Amino acid sequence: MKRLAAAQLQHKFDPNQVLYLTGDVNYCSVHLLNGKAILSSRTLKWYNDRWPHFIRIHKANLINPQHIHSCIVVSSIVAHLIMRNGARLPIGRRRISAVVDQLGIELPKNSYTGSYQAKPEWRDYVQPHSKAA
Repeated sequence: MKRLAAAQLQHKFDPNQVLYLTGDVNYCSVHLLNGKAILSSRTLKWYNDRWPHFIRIHKANLINPQHIHSCIVVSSIVAHLIMRNGARLPIGRRRISAVVDQLGIELPKNSYTGSYQAKPEWRDYVQPHSKAA
């Protein structure tokens, strides 16, 4: 177990129980598998340096790739990750290609759109994202 400073308290929990973290200036919320969110006085950079297997998908979000449910790529500048708890987190437009590469998602040729389902062996293409008419 690792200790994390959170609002003048010390919380112990396993990083594997963390779904994602959302940052706001010098604080961040740590979202856990059990549905709780803990406010921490640490920054996302602090967590990113200590948990290298987590992925920075946006300037305000750091995710645990073990808990990704699916990835939706709408265009070359719009993409989201759906986490195991149903949270929809945006991927920063400048980070889309790096995040897709880190997750091992193969995009269809000549297309940047699609919906991707998380698999235990990592990610595979499932079905293209269709726009409502």
